[in-house]
Amino acid sequence: MHIIVAVVFTWLGCLVNGVFLETLIKHVPSCGHVITFAQFLLISIEGFIFTAKFGTVKPKVPLREYGILVAMFFVVSVINNYALYFNIRMPLHLIFRSGSLVANMALSILMLKRRYVLHSKPLSLVSPPCGRTCDSRN
Repeated sequence: MHIIVAVVFTWLGCLVNGVFLETLIKHVPSCGHVITFAQFLLISIEGFIFTAKFGTVKPKVPLREYGILVAMFFVVSVINNYALYFNIRMPLHLIFRSGSLVANMALSILMLKRRYVLHSKPLSLVSPPCGRTCDSRN
């Protein structure tokens, strides 16, 4: 039961976030970067309070490497906001964004010689683009 509740609330959170982001960008086109920054700030504060216990818990990942990953993710998020300025519908935008999951897996198979069990990771990587494609047809 707890898993179902977690999945439902995660799905609802993503749905509401996407709807509000699309609506806000239609009315105030320059607000995308502010919203992205506010989301990153909120998650950082939440992580500092509840995960790092106000800095008393030693991080498992060195802060330098973690900072690089966060910076790269933030830059990619800001760049993705630019796509919304071209009047691209949110479902189509999400389909293209989810395509990077499949591309990452394909490159890891080709370049890093990784192998994946057919019923686990490939299915979980193909399902988001399929679901978003079905959603955009409505």
